[in-house]
Amino acid sequence: MAAKRTKSLKDRLIDATIRGIEKVGVENLSLRKIAADCGVTHATAYKYFENKQDLISVCCGRIAVRVQAYLARSMHDAPEPYVAMCKSYLRYMVRHPQFHALLHMSPLTKQAGDPVIRALPGSRYAAQSEMIRDFLGRCGVPAEEQFSLIQLISILLNGLIAVLTSRTAVYQGDDVSELVDVFVFGPLGLHPKNLPGV
Repeated sequence: MAAKRTKSLKDRLIDATIRGIEKVGVENLSLRKIAADCGVTHATAYKYFENKQDLISVCCGRIAVRVQAYLARSMHDAPEPYVAMCKSYLRYMVRHPQFHALLHMSPLTKQAGDPVIRALPGSRYAAQSEMIRDFLGRCGVPAEEQFSLIQLISILLNGLIAVLTSRTAVYQGDDVSELVDVFVFGPLGLHPKNLPGV
């Protein structure tokens, strides 16, 4: 019974931390406030996590899983899954700017890896890697140039997200993901010659 309560409190601390990150950002996160939200003292949190960075690292993993699930849903039945993945990634991170800041810019983060970069060849995300190689191959990109291009696409996406979430630029269109075509795939000339299976 005690093990069940322990796991429950640990999960509640993680959930409260994720909510706190989304609300105030990781830099303004207070372990005391998180513990109080869970009805315990901040000293109790140290029974489960070595320090604030340890707690945040666990949260990063959970957030990355959420992002991956969102991306997977967007790719399902999409004519171009890689394009859908990139657009969904932009849309999700613009809606959740604190998560983007945490995963990509916070010095407190033990970087788990960019969800778009995780799909690189040789990663454990082999299906995504194959999907990306197929897309880039149909765009006429030689295999030896694909790795660098995937990194460039990730840099462009994350830069676009940073600009939009910092309010350096404001987009007033219907769907912010339209910007992926305008600032990433269009300028890079990535237009596949045929759809998969055609």
